[in-house]
Amino acid sequence: MTAANMVDAAVFSPDVSIGRIHVADLLGNGTYNSGCIGEDDTLGGFGSVIRGLIIKGTRTAPSDPTMAFPYTNQVAHELVAEALSPDLAQNITERLLLEEGLCQNEPPTHWVYGKTTTLRLAPDVTASWMGMYVGTLNTTGTAPAGKEPCGGVAVLHSGTHYGLLDIEFCLGTAEMNRVVRAALSRL
Repeated sequence: MTAANMVDAAVFSPDVSIGRIHVADLLGNGTYNSGCIGEDDTLGGFGSVIRGLIIKGTRTAPSDPTMAFPYTNQVAHELVAEALSPDLAQNITERLLLEEGLCQNEPPTHWVYGKTTTLRLAPDVTASWMGMYVGTLNTTGTAPAGKEPCGGVAVLHSGTHYGLLDIEFCLGTAEMNRVVRAALSRL
């Protein structure tokens, strides 16, 4: 699908001092299991690429080479795939966004995604992202007003390509906009 990463250490600088990132690829069926719901049904399909971006020198989990062990050293996960047509890629992107949107309403004290922000580089080149808020900030079942997110998830679409970028590092709104825009330009 693609040999280049959507994000690398330079994309995060100067906001986060990451140093070097180790990239672990997992090729195959595109299965990805979110903590909120399972995108594995949407991203299923051979040829998908799952990449774990991990702080250099970190061990990976025995069951998944794309997961850092300990998980606190996980920078991001990126999942990319190619559809048979731009319309199909758009359809899959919309479905992924709907699935992730379910995580915008969770019981109080559970982590939750905030409002959806959409970036558009061209008519068929878009990304929508939602910031993540830890459970201690979720007192009403939704993201708190006036608080900055801590990382988040982005759903991206460019022509026949589509993807999901799950940012584990704690980035606020401005940083998320910058990182997601950079990822979209590389999709």
